[in-house]
Amino acid sequence: MHQKQRTAPRRRTILAAAVLGVIAVGASGFYFWNQSPLGPGLSESKIRGILVDAMATPTNAPGSACVNVVGVRPLPTDVYTAFLDEQDKIVQGLIKHGLITVKRVSASGDGSPPQPDEKPEDASSRMELTEKGRAYYTDGEALIGSKLVYTAKFCAPGLQVGRILDYSKPGKNPFDDNPNAVSAVKFEWRLDRATADWAADPAFYPQISGFPSKHEPDEWQTRHIMLERKNGVWGLGDRPYTIRW
Repeated sequence: MHQKQRTAPRRRTILAAAVLGVIAVGASGFYFWNQSPLGPGLSESKIRGILVDAMATPTNAPGSACVNVVGVRPLPTDVYTAFLDEQDKIVQGLIKHGLITVKRVSASGDGSPPQPDEKPEDASSRMELTEKGRAYYTDGEALIGSKLVYTAKFCAPGLQVGRILDYSKPGKNPFDDNPNAVSAVKFEWRLDRATADWAADPAFYPQISGFPSKHEPDEWQTRHIMLERKNGVWGLGDRPYTIRW
């Protein structure tokens, strides 16, 4: 009799403990889901994780971590030699570090050697990526005066993400027709000469200017970037450095 009376409370205790365990596991699972890129919410730690992952791809870096060769269509391509001569310091730096190859070709565009009767202003060169260069290259555009021109853009590796200084509450941008939730984020970043490889070459300064100075080794750059929740996953938005509000 007494054994049966003791058994019932014990069962209730075990059941209550099991329920609490399920609730705890569920709450923990919800937290990690919410803090993952799949979750709807944002926090400083979640944003920082997204940016660290994104910046592992050099071409996601801010413009100050990149160098441009202006007047170059998407590679491989023929380009006026005069354009390259005007940017010789940068071009030679990219060649020296094994990111591109450049050779003189005929202005006819057929890849043949240059012809002796070509006009100097028609002189052309063939620019191509090397296997190493592919990891750092993207085609871009630059506004020169009132004209938008093609650029060959090479971005530094090893970018470090610092603090998340501010971010807007996730929501739809009222100034465009994008239906996705977005957030404008202000964050710290910098380059490290120890991990920047070719980009630490002074030949690329001042285009690449994300390194701390000798006088301020703890210096950070700041930048705004747009995050967007596409198909239920948070990541960089389209044209992430264009804040559209």
